[in-house]
Amino acid sequence: MTKPTGIITAKEAVELSDAWTKLRQDANNTAAGQEDNRSSWFSIDDMEAFIKMIKEENPFVNGVRCYLGVNQISKINPNGLTTVLMVPTESKGGKNQDIIDANGMDRGDAGMPPGQGYPN
Repeated sequence: MTKPTGIITAKEAVELSDAWTKLRQDANNTAAGQEDNRSSWFSIDDMEAFIKMIKEENPFVNGVRCYLGVNQISKINPNGLTTVLMVPTESKGGKNQDIIDANGMDRGDAGMPPGQGYPN
């Protein structure tokens, strides 16, 4: 099996998480009106099933793009919490473009506590 591109070390993961804490956490918590979520967890089974599904539904799929979003707003949590969503992409004109109208994936489990950084 070939090694995927973009692999980072555990030390680099801590550095990225610490930089987010320093540069973004306060603003996100203020926007959420509470401690905001900063991670999403997806099972290996769900990830594998998602990749299989998008390959079957989209013959030209070439990858997955991850976006930050805000989950459903409710009366209990009017500002919502940050979430990570994934959508399939395909190459168009030499660029990786989101596949419009394709099914994506969200609803991963939040961190515990939601605002805890890496490692969780």
